[in-house]
Amino acid sequence: MTLLRAAPSAPAADRPHRTRASSGDSRAWARALAAAALVVLGMRFTLPQGMQAGFVVAALLLPVWWGSLRRHHWGVAFMTVGLLAVVLGLWLGVANSGDHVSASSTVPMTVILVGTLFGVGLFLWGTEVLTPDRAVLWFGVGLALGFSTATPLFASNPWKFGFALPVTVIALALAARYGRRWELAVLIALTIVAALSDFRSAFGLLLLATLLVFAQLAIVRPHRRPSFAAVLLGLGALGVVVFQLGQALILDGYLGLATQARSVEQLRVSGSLILGGRPELAATVALMEHHPWGFGAGVVPTADDIRIAKEGMSGIGYQPDNGYVERFMFGGHFELHSVVGDLWAQSGIVGLALVAIVLGVLAVGVVRRIADGTASGILLYAAAQSSWNLFFAPFYSAFPTLVIALALAFVPVAREGHDRFRVGATPPLPSSRRPTG
Repeated sequence: MTLLRAAPSAPAADRPHRTRASSGDSRAWARALAAAALVVLGMRFTLPQGMQAGFVVAALLLPVWWGSLRRHHWGVAFMTVGLLAVVLGLWLGVANSGDHVSASSTVPMTVILVGTLFGVGLFLWGTEVLTPDRAVLWFGVGLALGFSTATPLFASNPWKFGFALPVTVIALALAARYGRRWELAVLIALTIVAALSDFRSAFGLLLLATLLVFAQLAIVRPHRRPSFAAVLLGLGALGVVVFQLGQALILDGYLGLATQARSVEQLRVSGSLILGGRPELAATVALMEHHPWGFGAGVVPTADDIRIAKEGMSGIGYQPDNGYVERFMFGGHFELHSVVGDLWAQSGIVGLALVAIVLGVLAVGVVRRIADGTASGILLYAAAQSSWNLFFAPFYSAFPTLVIALALAFVPVAREGHDRFRVGATPPLPSSRRPTG
């Protein structure tokens, strides 16, 4: 593999944080294939029955990326449980046919789940062939090429419902090539834009990523690395602090009067910004208590299901008789506005097991990299956004950041000591030989 010499004048803390394993594949055809595949995956070009062109590419390249997935901890478990969730979703649809009917959405829901599993494998292979930052960059180019202004909410907030995701992904991928200080500057700029664009969740998640990048600059040193447990506890504490700080700024009007008014009303109704902003959580809990095994892929909610969900939402002060519940959440299929809810409704307990594996991969990958001082801004943002989306965003819209976060979290990190000789790990290069490409 070819190594590019780092600029000797760059401070060690500001050098791009990559190891020899991330220097990429020397074969031009492999790099070109990976780049093209990731662009297509990011474009999300839709074909009939919910199929996407990127899913087709990922399926065709399965023999290529399967080895990469196998070489990473939890890779086979992730794929196995995911495919079991697919099978169980189809079986539950048949098992519940006595009191529920299946709709034409069975195939699209199955396709998006399989496509996401394969997309993660493809992206993981791409990080090995291209280097992680270049893989993210090409995927971001695909997101930009697939961008459309025709979405219903775009006109109301172009940044939040249009430009934010591709710009964030591309900007952080480029910044990762030049070091921590560039990442920090880009994250600060994106956090300010989110604050000025009535984008509450992005503001908090970008602020969290900014603080974590800064912490690696200020705290983590080769001779003073925090333990896994210390980082995990610190992440939990920092998350609480960022949430409380963000809520205070919102309620004091620093993020705009419209954001303040909406947040005050949500607090008044439910007593919580989270429950007030995502009443679908209450509906999900109520349905889980009533029908714990899930419903199946493409199953149509019954009048009784809708009644139970509405009762759960009414319990937190939300008024569910507004058309949204019938049309969006239960209009021909279950849409519970969270990856957890959607996977549970589709695949029951196995769907929840898949969510647990995803959370485990993200937690272990992020914590290890922070402890080593190698967590990039794009990994921190994508992991934070994906963790949020697991509970507060539909499966379809969670797809882009989820595949980025999982692929980057699966990438092994070279560490001192016993990790140095583990399968898939490589020893860190001396600072004078670290690759920048």
